[in-house]
Amino acid sequence: MSLFGFLKKKPASVVKTSSEKLENLLSAKIPIVAVSYIMSLWKDHPFNFSITKSRKSCLGNYRLKDGQHFITVNGDSNTYSFLVTLVHEIAHQHVALKMRLFRRKPAPHGVEWKTTFSSLMQPLLTEAVFPEEILKVLKKHMVNPAASSTRDPLLVKVLGIFNEKENADGPILSEIPTGKIFVFNNKKYRKIENRKTRTLVECTSSKKKYTIASYAPIQIID
Repeated sequence: MSLFGFLKKKPASVVKTSSEKLENLLSAKIPIVAVSYIMSLWKDHPFNFSITKSRKSCLGNYRLKDGQHFITVNGDSNTYSFLVTLVHEIAHQHVALKMRLFRRKPAPHGVEWKTTFSSLMQPLLTEAVFPEEILKVLKKHMVNPAASSTRDPLLVKVLGIFNEKENADGPILSEIPTGKIFVFNNKKYRKIENRKTRTLVECTSSKKKYTIASYAPIQIID
């Protein structure tokens, strides 16, 4: 059966990934300022989400099964690669949702996907989300995005600079004292208070307050 027919005839099932679970996963993997945007995309078009072990064949994956949308991203991707890959896969979901509007089945990374991916990334192309070094290259990449960020050598190079080597024996956010300054996703924050599953923090540069998953690995500033 074609994907067009599948989408038309199969009723959507209940999405298994809850809002709370997704927000916790995202806040530990992508820039905090981008979490609310991704959550808004999820609320408009829910998908099941999971973080996987490293895969040599791909950085992420999207599939449609039994009326549900499934997205996975490799857990060893650094903060910014993870975000770009996640939006890449969400773009596949949006193309699938619009399938019945097309006269023919779109190519996996054809013009429909490129246009959707570029559009979804646009609100994130700011220095509040990406460091200046990445932003400059990423803006050029999004003019005509490749099927994978690994096919853009300049983007691979600049993203590689920010590869994070997380120390499994290091502290997690809930364990450090209130008022402590720490680094998370290459930015400095001050811990305010632990909550049920998240921790209230303040960005030391912008003074804006955010909540981060309490189990997020962090680096303490001595």
